[in-house]
Amino acid sequence: MDFRERIRSAVARIPKGRVATYAQVAQIAGYPVTSARAVGNAIHTNTDPVAVPCHRVVNSQGFPGSNYGMGGPEVQRQRLEAEGVTFIGGHVDMDRCGMTIERHPLEPFLPENGKILFLGSFPPPKARWSMDFFYPNWINDFWRIMGLLHHQDAHHFEIPGEKRFDKDAIVEFCETQGLAFFDTAASVCRLKGNASDNFLEILEPTDVSSLLLSIPGCETIVTTGGKASEELAAGIGVESIPPVEGNLEVSIGDRRIRWWRMPSSSRAFPMSLEKKASAYRKLFI
Repeated sequence: MDFRERIRSAVARIPKGRVATYAQVAQIAGYPVTSARAVGNAIHTNTDPVAVPCHRVVNSQGFPGSNYGMGGPEVQRQRLEAEGVTFIGGHVDMDRCGMTIERHPLEPFLPENGKILFLGSFPPPKARWSMDFFYPNWINDFWRIMGLLHHQDAHHFEIPGEKRFDKDAIVEFCETQGLAFFDTAASVCRLKGNASDNFLEILEPTDVSSLLLSIPGCETIVTTGGKASEELAAGIGVESIPPVEGNLEVSIGDRRIRWWRMPSSSRAFPMSLEKKASAYRKLFI
């Protein structure tokens, strides 16, 4: 894919009701922000405004492009307002409608003995973290599930008297058990400031085949939740997704991998902690 194609592909990821700057489009496409002027040149000759919504690209202050090729800046503003974008004077209200690109804040956790790779969607906002590790949200039950399965105690990985998980104990446990972790998105736009997958716009999917290169003994991938499962299916080019608590065999690169789909460990998922633990137990039999 050449520069122009990658830029147009990036523009196509800007969600309705949001705008991105030229520098952000370059970032989404994998280029330095200094490529902003080249981005403008690449989209100026766009002939398919439906597939490539170039009206959603504005300058760094939020002003429509003076040379917008589909009718000028007034037409661009009209199209944005029709999608719910609000203006302050002559520029977009960037605090409300501008995209905020979040890159994944954690490095993949890939122990050399990794046997099972867990893939979620993307971490919650940092204000909700109780530790700097995967599944950090205090009200997410992933580590309580692991505590029940391996220590018969849902509170095993909690620090007594504090609303925090014990990262050191968790890392030691994962290294011993050969559990690897990352997520199916490397960068996202969070459409609302919460942890819900429903409001995540994935801008850069994770290259799962690259992760597997670091854990040659891994034969099992687990997606935790619907969003992660959909993204993995799209990323590896398969049409079928395992049912909840089910699995199927897939090819990722030159590897045959057993893909399990587990219930979301979020408390929003309507299943008791004990039943979720029963489902996850299948991974360790």
